[in-house]
Amino acid sequence: MTRRETYLSVLTEADLTGVELVELETNLTFWGEENYRKFLLKCPEYFGAKAVVLVEPGKWEVGGFHLSRAVYENLEILKIGVLRRHQRSGIGSHLLEAAYAEGIRRGCSRCFLEVRKSNEAAIQFYLRHRFRFTGSRQRYYHDPVEDAWVMERAL
Repeated sequence: MTRRETYLSVLTEADLTGVELVELETNLTFWGEENYRKFLLKCPEYFGAKAVVLVEPGKWEVGGFHLSRAVYENLEILKIGVLRRHQRSGIGSHLLEAAYAEGIRRGCSRCFLEVRKSNEAAIQFYLRHRFRFTGSRQRYYHDPVEDAWVMERAL
């Protein structure tokens, strides 16, 4: 992939169309605009970032995003996705680092996430980022139904 100009910015309700496109392409479940608006506008424990990528002169797109929440000392990565054409460019790592930084700012010392047991690429990505397996959740995912690994790392 050609290196493109990219920057990270706070995820806002104006980004929901781009979020939905990332989720559709990466098989994440879109929770609906109303839920995302509630999380981003009314629930202070939720936060997110987007990677904005220059795809041609004057044209930018949401190339990836994360949605996370901080509860006491725990940071939970709820969603993270990167469009296929931007994968392996460092965007996923930058999004994780942004989540860690905000979690630490909010007093978190540990980070958790769930990942489909069949998603080997994501599992390897998280292992490279020092996550470890700490448990599983039966039938955690729907469409299709699948178990999840719970993974954790220190911040």
